[in-house]
Amino acid sequence: MKPNAVLLVALLVVSAGLLAAGCTAPDGDATPTATETVTTPTGTPAVTETGNVTTAATIATGGPGATFAIAADNLAFDTSTITVPAEANVTITFENRDDGIPHNIAVYTNASAIEEIFVGETITGPDQTTYTFTAPEEPGTYFFRCDVHPQQMTGDFIVE
Repeated sequence: MKPNAVLLVALLVVSAGLLAAGCTAPDGDATPTATETVTTPTGTPAVTETGNVTTAATIATGGPGATFAIAADNLAFDTSTITVPAEANVTITFENRDDGIPHNIAVYTNASAIEEIFVGETITGPDQTTYTFTAPEEPGTYFFRCDVHPQQMTGDFIVE
């Protein structure tokens, strides 16, 4: 085997070991804790919590895009913070779990909801849809909500 091939095999073995080690908690338990911090490929931290706690969206990015899932359940989003790279091609898989109740996701420049960035189609649950749009160029904290329930279903849309 050539020296470069030996080095490559050694790196792959070490990488596989590191990945396997990261799959369990420090005590060896694979059960997620109440709060886990997930780092996306772009290095953006995304916090996920279990239970009925409002959480931050887990984002998986691959190049110039950001893809994630968000759900509406019991007149609330399961996510209170969405973080994406500036000018990312955003894809949201939106699941409305509320039977017979309409919801959507809309992103605005701020909580006044006067200037829209994106307004998704309203769907009546249970149903699912996919939204795609481009994140703002300017980093900052924007605002997202359900236009049908604008007071109770809101969150921060953070562009980095």
